[in-house]
Amino acid sequence: MARSFVSSFLLPLVRGGRLHVGRPLGPRAVERLRRLASVAEDEAAPALAAARRAVAARFLRDAAPPPLDEATLRLGATVHDLLVLVHPALDGPTVARRQARVAAAAQALASLGAPASAVEAVNRHSLLARLAEIARTDSTVNFWLGRETFVGRVPPPRVTALPTLRRVRVDVVRRSWLRDIGVPTIAHDAVLALGVASPLGEALDPLRLEPPLCWSRILPVLRAPALGRIVAGRMLEVGLERAGDGLAAALLRFASFQDPPGGWPATPEAVAFALQFLAHLVWLDVLFGAEPAAAGAKPRTEAGPRPGGELASMLAAAARRAPALVWPGDVSADGALGRAFATRLEAFAGRARGEAAPAAAAAHGVAALAATAATSGHAAPIHIHI
Repeated sequence: MARSFVSSFLLPLVRGGRLHVGRPLGPRAVERLRRLASVAEDEAAPALAAARRAVAARFLRDAAPPPLDEATLRLGATVHDLLVLVHPALDGPTVARRQARVAAAAQALASLGAPASAVEAVNRHSLLARLAEIARTDSTVNFWLGRETFVGRVPPPRVTALPTLRRVRVDVVRRSWLRDIGVPTIAHDAVLALGVASPLGEALDPLRLEPPLCWSRILPVLRAPALGRIVAGRMLEVGLERAGDGLAAALLRFASFQDPPGGWPATPEAVAFALQFLAHLVWLDVLFGAEPAAAGAKPRTEAGPRPGGELASMLAAAARRAPALVWPGDVSADGALGRAFATRLEAFAGRARGEAAPAAAAAHGVAALAATAATSGHAAPIHIHI
């Protein structure tokens, strides 16, 4: 059992290839896998470790090959069971009851809690880094007597035989698991538990829609300096305004205690850290990004909210309520860098004045909560890493 799961599911999950989805794996089956992991086939286990090491080295240069431990087996089995839920073979009059059992097993397996260190976060991510690439290939075979559809399966030779005589045409559609197929609603809690257990992928995807970005899940990653720097770089690659708006909207949910349970609690110190991370992104953009728009610039005429508006409201409110949330103590306001950042803050203030009153009030509420940590000295200082 361990030999098959490592070679036919875990290894292609990391390295790419066809994933074999079989019977659901509950906690007892994973416990058997853990006991048998030492007898996994000689080639698959080392290949899996090497493939995960290549992923981990992108984040921690001297990372050791991640072990084939209980967390690995549980996270891999969670993904396997989530795929079982959309498998065409899971059908029949009792499908709802069977889906409920599989979803409950997936949630139990995924409930590992947040990673305790940067190494643990990277090790878990090394297994799940390619989740967004999982896709199902559906084939429809058209021939002279009709058609047959094969969901997630390669058409057998008997169906495609004599292609000229039988006028065979095969139409292939590749559908993304997460974007096109989706996870059934019944497994929502399992997906959230998986995000808590392995938050690095979420932190690197600020524009995600489902489940939406959640500060309570990504905070353990951002608080690790080595990973926080990588995530900050990814945010600037996406674009300060787009990524910043996503983070600011998520911060409002976090500070309003609307995040699902299981992640980091929304303490004043946590909210202050989140605001400081947003300010850190702006400092990096001032140092290395494009020139900001002039303060008081006229708003765009397109319909809908202006990009960067939510970020501007949040940081403008923080700068007014507690400047320590956005200003590093070791950067002079009179220097070239300080003046450039002050100009950016003025632009944010001008943009924030154009936002709707409820949005401004919400941003002030977040800043007020964070200010209690900043004024007490419990908030972590901002550092600019070059």
